[in-house]
Amino acid sequence: MSEVNWQALYTAALSESDPNRLYGKIEAARSAIRQRLDQIEDSGNVREREQLDRAMHALFTLGARRRSA
Repeated sequence: MSEVNWQALYTAALSESDPNRLYGKIEAARSAIRQRLDQIEDSGNVREREQLDRAMHALFTLGARRRSA
């Protein structure tokens, strides 16, 4: 999965307003991010790894925030 794909899924999760669809979009984005992390594991691309880590944290926070609302 390419960088563009995980970013599209991440953006879709962040912009989802339907609580019934949010969890699925969060999980799709998390899966794509994990795949991308696996792809770049040995690349030494610190900048992208940090970007992926921030995105994963934001998705965790989004899910927790929406569940408590």
